[in-house]
Amino acid sequence: MRIARGIAVLSVASVGVFGLTACSDDSDSTKDTSTAAFGTGGDSTDATDTADDAASDDAASEDTSSDDAASGAGDLTTENFAERLTAATLEAGSYSLDMTTEAAGTEATISANVELTDSTTNMAMTMDQAGMEMEIRIVDAIFYLNLGDLSGGKFVKVDPADETNPLAGQFDGIEEQLDPTASLEGFEGAFTKVEKVGEPVDVDGVQAQQYTVVIDTTKVTGELQEQAEAAGSALPPELTYEYWVDDQDRMVRTTSEVAGATVDMTFSGWGEDFGIVAPSEDEISTEPLF
Repeated sequence: MRIARGIAVLSVASVGVFGLTACSDDSDSTKDTSTAAFGTGGDSTDATDTADDAASDDAASEDTSSDDAASGAGDLTTENFAERLTAATLEAGSYSLDMTTEAAGTEATISANVELTDSTTNMAMTMDQAGMEMEIRIVDAIFYLNLGDLSGGKFVKVDPADETNPLAGQFDGIEEQLDPTASLEGFEGAFTKVEKVGEPVDVDGVQAQQYTVVIDTTKVTGELQEQAEAAGSALPPELTYEYWVDDQDRMVRTTSEVAGATVDMTFSGWGEDFGIVAPSEDEISTEPLF
């Protein structure tokens, strides 16, 4: 089962991209605003007028946020960050990513091409951790693993739904872990700070604006919520990410750090046709891996 454990390590390493791997933030940027919300005095007429004004301001803010999300114009905010980055990713439909994770003196790398389809996410990736290399393709929710000499230089076909296959459970959720839209959806409503840092800079030939993003881990939803609950007290109350985003709201780079583990990811190839297909029959091994 050493192979399965190695694959599990590599799979878990990818959680750091958009999952709950980041550095804790002790800033007091999210002060309790209940006093301001309910007012500090005055008669009922003043309170009603204040509430009406607030409602008008909220409506105007929502309209502006919607316009920004649609046009990609203006700075990113806690209200529109997830919406705009998700829209840009879905519009592109594909991207390449390169990720490096360092923890406890061990480095893991992932390089992948990703295509988002209507029903699933297709991927072609290579992974390397502590000298263990593999190639993985995910096509129509079926995994194909090439473990080099261990699999005779061919791909082993794995159906994640096959409970009899000891490898099947090692890849639960990996598509979501490498799909920024899935994690952004889990983050929506949990942003406590989205702060612009300086002016746009060159990141691998692309002009990108840096943002410091803080997440309240008690407010994440979906699979991220399950991960947060599983982590328990080991997870800090807030996580901080650094994002670099281009003028079309596409991610160019993200970095994060927690407990000595760092994750650095870069994105490119937005909108390219990578032609990801399943291996041919003669590329698939007929021999059992175990």
